[in-house]
Amino acid sequence: MSGAFALPVFPDSTFEVYRIIEFEGPFRDPEHLIPSATPDAIKTTRTYSDPRFFDQAEHKLIMAFHGIVVRTEKSVILVDACLGNDKHRPMVSEWHMRSGPFLNDLSGVGFTTDDITHVLCTHLHADHVGWNTRLIDGQWVPTFPNATYLFGREEMAFWEQDPDANHKSWQDSVQPVLDAGLAEIVDSHHEIEPGVSLLPAFGHSPGHVMVKLEANTQGKTQTAYVIGDVIHHPVQVEHPEWSSQFCWNADLASAMRQTVLETIADNGSWLIPAHFPTPTAVRVESGHDGFWIKD
Repeated sequence: MSGAFALPVFPDSTFEVYRIIEFEGPFRDPEHLIPSATPDAIKTTRTYSDPRFFDQAEHKLIMAFHGIVVRTEKSVILVDACLGNDKHRPMVSEWHMRSGPFLNDLSGVGFTTDDITHVLCTHLHADHVGWNTRLIDGQWVPTFPNATYLFGREEMAFWEQDPDANHKSWQDSVQPVLDAGLAEIVDSHHEIEPGVSLLPAFGHSPGHVMVKLEANTQGKTQTAYVIGDVIHHPVQVEHPEWSSQFCWNADLASAMRQTVLETIADNGSWLIPAHFPTPTAVRVESGHDGFWIKD
């Protein structure tokens, strides 16, 4: 499944938020992503019985890969650049040499590549940087020529030491942006504009950041957090102590999940992770047995 549509997070405000989907559907067995999600353990969760998030017939987590576009009065910001087309990723079949309609879907909700003013990669894993560039005449060139690409300082310092990591995505999806002079290296606390700011969210990767959005809606401030991979899947809302096998520091990642959930629970804030399937933008409530998604 691919496509694009608006997320209903800020009605009647000057902010608009869109989701551009590259992939959504049953993806992997739970243990592939989260080692603690064994067959016995997953059956004890609410996630297991929720067909939005888990496919019992295939015993797979339902996941998505998407970018989030935020339009303000000043800017059009793409948060996370997904997988990209034509990228050599032979270790993951769904990522390898894709030829998907991401840019057409982007235009379907009113944006051309020239309209994007900022690209923010929450971190530099291969599935978050792919559309930073596209292949033209055999060369990787920035997809969004008018954009400033924002890269976290700590994240850059870590991964530039090993450009062959992350499926060699640095070489085809980061270095061409640096060479074009379109990158801005920013601190983990950084304001793009009033109401749009970066916050540190280290753990899944060494310099992971998330985006806090604050919009005025009918005279009240409404908040949303675009969190990248702080929380990969709804099962981690139930079990924030369950870290992905791809987390750089599992303990730090777990602590960050707990902090984010405590920050947004029960107060109407929206959570927008990078891999939650539809409905993607969710609110969280707390209870005697922990956190879960508010329907």
